[in-house]
Amino acid sequence: MFFLDVSGGLRFEYSFKRALPLKADEVLWKNIAPAELELFHNSDQELCYYGGSSSPLQAEGYSASVIKIILLSFLFSFALAVKAHGGACGCSSFHGTGLAGPIITIPAYNMAKGTTAISFSVNFLDRGRLDASQTARIIAGHSHDGGAHHADDNYGSLMQTLAVSHGLTDRLSLSAVIPFVESFAFREVTGDGIANQGNSIGFGDMTLMGKYKFYDKYKFQSALIAGMKFPTGATNVQADNNERFEATNQPGSGSFDPLLGLALSKQFEKFGLDSNFLYKFSTRGAQDSVIGDVASYNVAVSYAVNHGHEDEFHHHHLEGTKGLLETIFPQHILGQHLAWDLIMEINTLWQEAPILNGAVNANHGGTIVYLSPGLRMVLNDTLVYNLSIGFPVVQALNGIQGGNDLQLSFSMAMSL
Repeated sequence: MFFLDVSGGLRFEYSFKRALPLKADEVLWKNIAPAELELFHNSDQELCYYGGSSSPLQAEGYSASVIKIILLSFLFSFALAVKAHGGACGCSSFHGTGLAGPIITIPAYNMAKGTTAISFSVNFLDRGRLDASQTARIIAGHSHDGGAHHADDNYGSLMQTLAVSHGLTDRLSLSAVIPFVESFAFREVTGDGIANQGNSIGFGDMTLMGKYKFYDKYKFQSALIAGMKFPTGATNVQADNNERFEATNQPGSGSFDPLLGLALSKQFEKFGLDSNFLYKFSTRGAQDSVIGDVASYNVAVSYAVNHGHEDEFHHHHLEGTKGLLETIFPQHILGQHLAWDLIMEINTLWQEAPILNGAVNANHGGTIVYLSPGLRMVLNDTLVYNLSIGFPVVQALNGIQGGNDLQLSFSMAMSL
């Protein structure tokens, strides 16, 4: 459930319920007070509790400020675009800035020379909790391996990202990305039970990335991607027990991680097809740990509504009879010009198991595949608003993990 309350101070709440069997002695070793559990009997007369009930991500302080910034930025940027537009449809264009590309997939086309864009995004990841049977397996394994066997989970994370991109030439562009990461309600499972660790909050590592388009013919483009993640993020965030979070649960990794990849794009009359592969090489960082290599492979198809793709996302009015989609997604509202993209993506993420304290943690890493429908609105060829919802359709995870339930992304970008 998502809940937004503006009456008594802005509050963002996410909660879910999942029925989990509860054994008589589990209340004690789970470090959960009986009064905090909502107990009931299922159809098999097993005593159960709602795992994840009353699990609000109350975005007080910084989180509330971020939500306010999103709402106010949307209204302020909308007002700026309307004022700049002058109330009449002049319909300037992005001229290939790449702002109208896929939401998650990295396209091959670049920004035009001398063009600068700034973007702000929010990504919410809803993670699943370890259930009673999983925690029991971890505890049993812990007793046989001298304490090395453990796992952790959290309710989810909220990551806010600021990015700046610039077209050095028509073929080469550079971008810088700085994230702020909030991960909520970590728990660690060991032989002693479940330890509630609290939230891990701080700036993440900055990434600098370049993209060079080496082929551009017949509306087909190819580009090389290379970059570096720098250890600028927080690596000393402490848990509620005043102990340092593990390296995997810190906002930053403390390591220099090179990135290398390839992007391909093909434009049709109203369709765009994009794909990319990106690999991050993880090196040794904070706490003498190696977080693990990460590989992502994305494929996206987009359908243009009320703007054309004959040129590299160069906008122009479409003529002729309006279709159903052109009616649903209007071209003009109150004298302002709107263009839309309907997007469907398949996003695949693989992560290597990390090395923590000199040993491989078998309960981290694996492969997740998301099916991500998305919608883009372009206002007066100046502002871009993106919304994407990722549903995990494949989860091949290492060891024992709670998995992911949902990924929600919102972003807005402006061409300067």
